[in-house]
Amino acid sequence: MIRSLHGRLFASFVVVVFVMVTTTALAAIWPIAHAQRVLQERQLEELTDQIAVGVDTVYRRPGLRPLLDEELLHELGERTGTRLLIMGPQGQILVDSAEEPLPASTRAALREQVDRVSGAEDNRRGKRGTAAHFAGQVGDYYVAVAPLGSVPGSTLVVLAPAPTRLLLRILLPWLGLAILAGLAVSLAVTWFLSRSIAGPIARLAAVADAIAAGDLTRQATGGGPDEVSRLVRSFNTMVGNLRRLVEGQRNLLANVAHELRTPLTVIQGYAQAVREGLLRGEDEREEALRLIAEESERAARLLTQLLHLTRLETGQVRLERQPVALAALVQRVVARHRLTIQRRGIELQRDVPESLTAAGDPELLEQALENLVQNALVHGRDGMTLALSAERLPGAPPRVQLTVRDTGPGIPPDVLPHIFDRFYRGSSDKGEPNGFGLGLAIVREIVALHGGAIEVTSTPGEGTTFTLLLPADTGQD
Repeated sequence: MIRSLHGRLFASFVVVVFVMVTTTALAAIWPIAHAQRVLQERQLEELTDQIAVGVDTVYRRPGLRPLLDEELLHELGERTGTRLLIMGPQGQILVDSAEEPLPASTRAALREQVDRVSGAEDNRRGKRGTAAHFAGQVGDYYVAVAPLGSVPGSTLVVLAPAPTRLLLRILLPWLGLAILAGLAVSLAVTWFLSRSIAGPIARLAAVADAIAAGDLTRQATGGGPDEVSRLVRSFNTMVGNLRRLVEGQRNLLANVAHELRTPLTVIQGYAQAVREGLLRGEDEREEALRLIAEESERAARLLTQLLHLTRLETGQVRLERQPVALAALVQRVVARHRLTIQRRGIELQRDVPESLTAAGDPELLEQALENLVQNALVHGRDGMTLALSAERLPGAPPRVQLTVRDTGPGIPPDVLPHIFDRFYRGSSDKGEPNGFGLGLAIVREIVALHGGAIEVTSTPGEGTTFTLLLPADTGQD
């Protein structure tokens, strides 16, 4: 059994070509044989007419009449490749060009043919301009008859071999050679065609095997039909996405390990110091327990944010969509940071209509806004302006725009494309990294879950603006 695609395509092409060539050749035999039959009938009629004219000429000349015997008909039959008979008025055979007598059944059939055409002889002669008439086939012979005017009541009968079998004997060998030649050419053509189709797929399969073995650097080469080329491009795209996914997982593990190393080291060090009694004073032990608690909370907060981000990315978070009043949402977020805003002398500006509502999950949208405000406070400078505004956008589908703008130090252009990446941490105005680098990644996933979009613009030294585009509540005026 053929298992390879190349072999199956090759065998399929060969079978199709063989069936097509054979069917065409066999179908062509019938019209060729039919045309040959018609031509033979006309030629036999013309030949019979000529022989009848010659026989009549001999009978009309008394001096030549003795020449009309079996020997003369035998010579004419050999020259023309036919068998000549002269039948009398009662159907008896007067003269036969062949020595071997005809079987009784053949003589009876010939008598019937002569009787059948004798009644239509006048119409035939007037219609075709000849006294000869094709009478049909008797056995392996075509029969043509012509009345002899010089011998009243007698008929010339010409028997010629039926051309069909002769034609088949001539055609079949050449037809077989034509089929073999067509198959030979088709084998070469189908070999290249099947190779051009199966070749890229075979190379693709080899690359897939290498990738399954762990080599993600391989790329499939293009070529072949459009469908195969599109398959190769899609495969390479899939491999690229897989490579980025694996690299992302590796980076995630490395980042998590890096982030957990510091709190775990602190916890382990102070716990060992307390257990071994290295901290003798009460104040030292209290400080150690405080640091252990802080680092434990830090590790727990990291794992909580990471778990939440993973659930958002994998679609495990269920969206509880309902009308969300944006003014109340902004008020709750600002209230949590009021003391920090006052202590640092930050000017707070709010422009959110009381009636403006978005369609979404209140808790998730509040978390997204919380992360944006906290990001502005962490990376911003004292005395800056923090403005929160919202408005309904015209057009369809209905959307609302929620903006968080600050006049902080801004984000450098080379950093801006990476701020939504996991574990990417910028620096505060003091040059120290802050947080775990997950806050903005969580914001992006929350906005995407709502079917919205997030945009960011920043000018170093002037500030940064985050814009959330969210679906509006269709129930509002």
